[in-house]
Amino acid sequence: MPNSDDVVFDDFDLELFLDDIKQLTLTRNELLYLSDSVTLLLEHTTEQGKMHIPARQLKASAGVSVPVELIQTIGLGFVSLSDADDSSETATIDVTLADLYLLRECCQSYVKINDEFVGFNLLKKIYNLILEEAIVERKFINKITTGLNLDLNSISNSDMIDQVIEKLKEEKKHDKPNATT
Repeated sequence: MPNSDDVVFDDFDLELFLDDIKQLTLTRNELLYLSDSVTLLLEHTTEQGKMHIPARQLKASAGVSVPVELIQTIGLGFVSLSDADDSSETATIDVTLADLYLLRECCQSYVKINDEFVGFNLLKKIYNLILEEAIVERKFINKITTGLNLDLNSISNSDMIDQVIEKLKEEKKHDKPNATT
């Protein structure tokens, strides 16, 4: 039985969803970790279809095969931070949601590079981007239900709906700028 939180996509919707572009801001250590954790995915066409193989034998340091475009994106981020004329501490790269799911597979939360918990930090950044809409929705729901009596045994559904409507009206009043000043 599907969970009410499950999202159902048809193939077209899923492709559009996975192609959505997000901006991922990374430190030098995070870029190094990602670069060391991925390997090039090569495609060789055979008579029966496509066969995907990694460019190098997979090891603990290169656990995920990714498209060349993602390796180039990671490389451009690293090169930008290696530029002697640029003193930036971070680089922002554009990645698709599909890329984020691949990068998530690289991350091991316990990995630490130069006293930076890169695995944990990457997981946090990646999940925040993947779950961005759900996080905003939850914050909104928490905001409008704070202070409401949501005990179904002590209040009727209509009274609960009335409480939510009143709370939304209050929020709307507070969000509007005062036009009389």
